[in-house]
Amino acid sequence: MFKNATKWTLAAAMVLVFAMTAMALTADEILDQMEAESDKLAEGSMVATVRFDNTYRDGTTSGNLFGMLSKPRFTLMYFIEPSDVSGTIFLTYEDENGDDKLHLYLPLLGVPKELVSDEERGGSFAGSSMSYADFGEGADRKDSVASLIGEEELVIDGETRTAYVIESVAKPDVDTDTPRTLLWVDTEALVMLKMEAYNDLGNLSMTLEVVSLTQFEGMLTAEQMLTTDVLEGSSTLITVIDRHRPDAAIPDEVFSPDSLMTFDPATWGF
Repeated sequence: MFKNATKWTLAAAMVLVFAMTAMALTADEILDQMEAESDKLAEGSMVATVRFDNTYRDGTTSGNLFGMLSKPRFTLMYFIEPSDVSGTIFLTYEDENGDDKLHLYLPLLGVPKELVSDEERGGSFAGSSMSYADFGEGADRKDSVASLIGEEELVIDGETRTAYVIESVAKPDVDTDTPRTLLWVDTEALVMLKMEAYNDLGNLSMTLEVVSLTQFEGMLTAEQMLTTDVLEGSSTLITVIDRHRPDAAIPDEVFSPDSLMTFDPATWGF
């Protein structure tokens, strides 16, 4: 009887192992599901208040408070604090050709300026460790090859979570500043928990780490993230103070460069 029970247990274990192997996800399938979860959160309109706290190599600090409006293909960031930059607006959107457009409105100039050159787009956003270009849609996954290289446990705000570790390497003919990245994707919620970017010399250049998580509309999402420019020695703690859905969809006209001069922050509670 003991031998039979052992045999049945081993047989069941073999079936379980086979089933788990057959159901194992590829790197691309994990990334597809991660993007699908991100798209759910991005659906419809969103109003948020976000704070950036910057720390520089020499130990000095600075901070900014933003009001943010977003909907698929559009993001508008209104500078609330500090007072000397209040009223500045940064607008990003994807045009009909799928290209990222970046516009910066400075109250002193009175007209929005499109950021076109690599130098303009690569400039530091509000003194943070992120560039203006970082707010675009990001690299095309078709330009890289993704591989699942394992799983790893991460401790986030005292909670241990298991993450897939995915390596993405740029294809040989692709010109990019970050030919290799590592992503840690939560195995349950399928949200990104950590990212490392490496430059063409193979050196770690940028990291992003989720510091704390929260729930929004039943979905797990980041509440605080720390971005670090490893080469510059600066970091930015990004805190989502509030986010909610507006009573009605935000009209596309709000995200037009021509509308930035008449943008009313009070309409959105900023």
